[in-house]
Amino acid sequence: MNIDTVAGEGTIVKGRIKENLGDATGDPLLQRDGMMDQAAGSLRQGFGGLRDFVRRQPLAAALIAGLAGALFLGGRQRRRRG
Repeated sequence: MNIDTVAGEGTIVKGRIKENLGDATGDPLLQRDGMMDQAAGSLRQGFGGLRDFVRRQPLAAALIAGLAGALFLGGRQRRRRG
């Protein structure tokens, strides 16, 4: 667990509170703001999980990144030729 995971969870909780408050008051802007906070918190949590994985499994992470890069670059080269 790292700061991104913890901060992401806090942002999700804040977003839930805003969304529920928006529901209770009938404020669609507050509801949307709460949903956006929840999405941002989930992204930050995901990033924190990725950081933890890279720290625990650096070789596997490098292999996955290399394969993803090769697939991305390989797909771009095929499209250019056509």
